[in-house]
Amino acid sequence: MSTHGKPLSGNPILRGRGVCDPHVRIFNDRAWLYATHDKSPDSPTFVMEDWWVWSSPDLVNWTHECALRPEDTWIGPGFTSCWATDAAERNGRYYWYFSEANRSTGVVVGETPAGPWHDPLRRPLVSPDDAPAGAYDPGVFIDDDGTPYLVFGVWDYYIARLNDDMISLAETPRRITIHNPEGPYGKGKLDDKPYLHKRAGVYYLSWGCYYGMSDRVYGPYECRGSVIQEACVDEPLRYTHAALTCDRHGSFFEWRGQWYYICNDMSQTRTEFFRDSSIGYVFYRANGEIEPVRLTTAGVALP
Repeated sequence: MSTHGKPLSGNPILRGRGVCDPHVRIFNDRAWLYATHDKSPDSPTFVMEDWWVWSSPDLVNWTHECALRPEDTWIGPGFTSCWATDAAERNGRYYWYFSEANRSTGVVVGETPAGPWHDPLRRPLVSPDDAPAGAYDPGVFIDDDGTPYLVFGVWDYYIARLNDDMISLAETPRRITIHNPEGPYGKGKLDDKPYLHKRAGVYYLSWGCYYGMSDRVYGPYECRGSVIQEACVDEPLRYTHAALTCDRHGSFFEWRGQWYYICNDMSQTRTEFFRDSSIGYVFYRANGEIEPVRLTTAGVALP
């Protein structure tokens, strides 16, 4: 598929591979996808034996770069709950944060976006004792002044500044206040997988496909609802109403002046235990709010 001579990614990307919980980072003008990996469409529960890295020069053609296995970390072999993940670059090194199921967050370090990786701590970076919320589903954010932060949690979200080494917390995690919270389970209830991005001086905290806005990284954030709405999903990617906003685990990224949103997609697999990933364009209104994101079978292209 193409538009104006440019190839399109199609959606879902990497269909049928079980690439899910996607986070895209742009390193050296190349997209790097840090993702989890659902093992089989026949699984009656989540079976996730490793974490994956894929890369692309154009969001269309993807190369599998490496996998991180539990035995490469303090977790050890035989673990099948390799949950959500994120990555960042600082001072020429790459830091890959990952969830030990719903218990804790770890980190590995590499000299390239694809490793090789080593576990410098041999223990969790964030453990259940660090906050009264799930110490997993990490999102890493580096502010304009270079200050790095880690957000994590489920139902309640916590944020902590990272030290310059990117593998230790510089402060006790703080709970993030969200006014008028909303999520896929209704008013007053949030979700898992918090994620931070910033545009034009505004901080955006998202959880799945819902988001809030603030002028301070620590918040409070004002909930603005879901970026995915029924009218903005093409028929081939249509969900039942109940599943439309569930388990999206979305994240935002900018490349060559265009913003994108990438998230879980169950429109083709029809099972919550084997998920794909889809990408849509992101556009912002004059007041900073995000326009509803269209997820189409055509997908996206680079500007």
